[in-house]
Amino acid sequence: MINVESLTKTYGPRTVLNGVSVAFEKGQVVSLIGPSGGGKSTLLRCLNGLEEFHGGAITIGRDVLKPGGAAVNKKALASIRQRVGMVFQTWNLFPHRTALGNVIEGPVHVKGLAVAEATARAEALLERVGLSHRKAAYPGEMSGGEQQRVAIARALAMEPEALLLDEPTSALDPERVGEVLDVLTGLAKDGLTMMVVTHEMRFAREVSHRTLVLHGGQIIEDGPPAEVIDNPKHERTRAFLGLTRRD
Repeated sequence: MINVESLTKTYGPRTVLNGVSVAFEKGQVVSLIGPSGGGKSTLLRCLNGLEEFHGGAITIGRDVLKPGGAAVNKKALASIRQRVGMVFQTWNLFPHRTALGNVIEGPVHVKGLAVAEATARAEALLERVGLSHRKAAYPGEMSGGEQQRVAIARALAMEPEALLLDEPTSALDPERVGEVLDVLTGLAKDGLTMMVVTHEMRFAREVSHRTLVLHGGQIIEDGPPAEVIDNPKHERTRAFLGLTRRD
């Protein structure tokens, strides 16, 4: 479904992604873990064109992204962003719109859906994420966990083929993390393709089909969570997971 070939991304003299090649299959839930600065979020943002890259290619279905940013990839990006959803660390909801208003925004203004149909879908999605009772609430009236669940519903409203999630629980209080993880677990059971940058090892271990470890702009481990998390081969992974004794 998504194929990344020799992806390279630099910031001045610093190489953030160094020839990354990886494929993501339909229906897979893949967790991206590893130390900060390893390239996890950058890889995710390159997949939907939020970051310009400098070498390699990304193929999503029949669309191909090449180096050169929006100027080169305008047509492919328009297609990809309607089929691949994105959920950020901070929820970025429109503060002047209710939960329901935030969820119908994309379907109405991007896909041209009738307001009545978009509203019916949005109400169903808010119920799915456990927020049907909060549809009239504004972002400032909701907790962080509630806002993130609205952000997930907003992404799902575009009926994406895949969902990219960049540390969706990192900005939440610990007591709210479970709310979001429960929603993601339900989506995984429904077969939604997801790539998740996360530090939540419980989610990576119990919900993911694959776990990738990024370090120094490269994938240093890739395999089932039981192998990568519980029995990592690379010393840097062992250090990240706290399995290496420091004398």
